[in-house]
Amino acid sequence: MKTQMTVIAAAVAMAVSFSTQARDFENSTTTPAANLGSNTQFENQQDIREGMDGFDRAPMRTSLIIQLGDDNAAETDQAGHAQYSRVVQEGDDNDSYVFQSGNEHESIVYQLGNDNDSIVVQQGGVRNDSYVFQQGDSNSSTVAQFLNTAQSDSIVEQFGNGNSADVYQALNTDETWSFIHQAGDGNEANVLQVEADLSASYIFQGGDDHVANVFQTGNSNVSTIRQNVTAGGAASASHFQAGNNNSAISTQW
Repeated sequence: MKTQMTVIAAAVAMAVSFSTQARDFENSTTTPAANLGSNTQFENQQDIREGMDGFDRAPMRTSLIIQLGDDNAAETDQAGHAQYSRVVQEGDDNDSYVFQSGNEHESIVYQLGNDNDSIVVQQGGVRNDSYVFQQGDSNSSTVAQFLNTAQSDSIVEQFGNGNSADVYQALNTDETWSFIHQAGDGNEANVLQVEADLSASYIFQGGDDHVANVFQTGNSNVSTIRQNVTAGGAASASHFQAGNNNSAISTQW
C-alpha cells in the first residue's frame, strides 16, 4: 500500500508541475551557425508570447483523474472559464480524452507505459494551454485548439516507442505556440497553424525514424525543425508557409 501511495504522489506531482524542459532548445552539435539563426527566430517569438505563462493562473475548478494499471480510459469535459484538467495514466492500455470550451483552460495529460493515446480539444476561447507527456510503448497524441483560441499553447513530449503527434491550431488563433519534443523510436510530428499570425512551431526529434511536417498560413510566423539523425538513419523535414514575413529553418545532424 505504501508503495502504491508513493507512485500516486509522484504521478500527481508530475501532472501538476510544469515541465521546464519543454522549452529548452536542443542544439545541433555540428552546425553552431544554424543554432544561432533558429534560436534567435524562436526566442523572438517567445518574447511575444512570454512562453506558457498560462500555467501560473489560479484555477476556478480542477478535475484530477489518476489511473494505475490495466485497461484505463478517461474523459474530461469542462466549459466556462479557467478550468483545469489533470490526467495521470500509468501502465496498460491507457487512453484519455479532454474537451474544454471557453477561456483560459489548462490540460495536463501524463501517460507512462503501454498503449497510450491522448486527445485534447480546446475550442472557442483565448489563452488555453495543453501539455501532454507520453513515455514508453505505442504513444500517439492529438491536440486541437481552434475557433478564436488566440494566445493558446501546446506542448507534446514523447519519449520511446511508437510516437506520433498532431497539433491543430486554426481559425483566428493569433500568437499560438506549438512545441513538440520526440526522442526515440517511431517519431512523426505534424503541426497545422491556420489563420494564425505571430505564431510559432518548434519540433525537435532525437533518434530513430523521424518525419516532421509544418503547415502555416498567416503572417510573421516561425517554424523550426531539428532532427538528430543517428548513423545510417533517415529524416524528413517539410515546411509550408503562406503569408508575409514568415521564417522556416531545418537543421539535421
